Amino acid sequence: MNFTAIDFETANEQRSSACAIGIVCIEDGIITGQEYHLIKPPGLYFNHFNTAIHGISRADVVDKPNFAELWPAISHYFEDHIVIAHNASFDLSVLRAVLDYYKIPYPHFSYGCTLMMSRRQWPEMSHRLNDVAAMLDIEFHHHHALEDANACARIAMHILDQNHSCTIEELSATLDLSMGSLYPGGFKPSKTHRRKKG
Repeated sequence: MNFTAIDFETANEQRSSACAIGIVCIEDGIITGQEYHLIKPPGLYFNHFNTAIHGISRADVVDKPNFAELWPAISHYFEDHIVIAHNASFDLSVLRAVLDYYKIPYPHFSYGCTLMMSRRQWPEMSHRLNDVAAMLDIEFHHHHALEDANACARIAMHILDQNHSCTIEELSATLDLSMGSLYPGGFKPSKTHRRKKG
């Protein structure tokens, strides 16, 4: 049970405006590393709506590294790892956008989505991160990137355990999901498949 859970917060409507990242590393089912970084986004423009959600403002990041400066310190969490996020389509689009903005080559990794997993596991309930976390008695501060990544990791471990799965790949196959991937020059999105009958 090895994977990296991530979460991004953005400064405005541009996906390249990452202003925070949370990273939680799981090895053999145990949290072995956690990192939280504030990021100076391009142009330092913060939409008041985004700030109202996550509480991060221009003053908080003006002296922080931009993503290109931060990337060498965190890239090892991605390269050849399994990455997960809750609503991975958003977080992976942010990652691609900031890599594109700074002309950084894509790393190579596969990824899964705990939003998709939750929809499969508990089809009758709301699948927002805070609702799934509340159902599992996971306490966290929503829209703080590290707290969200931690909640995502714990949700994944719970679903893995319920399905007696040892890996995110095995779990995705059990739930009729295709994992996505990022690779130099492109990406493949994660997908939900029609469930097999019988």
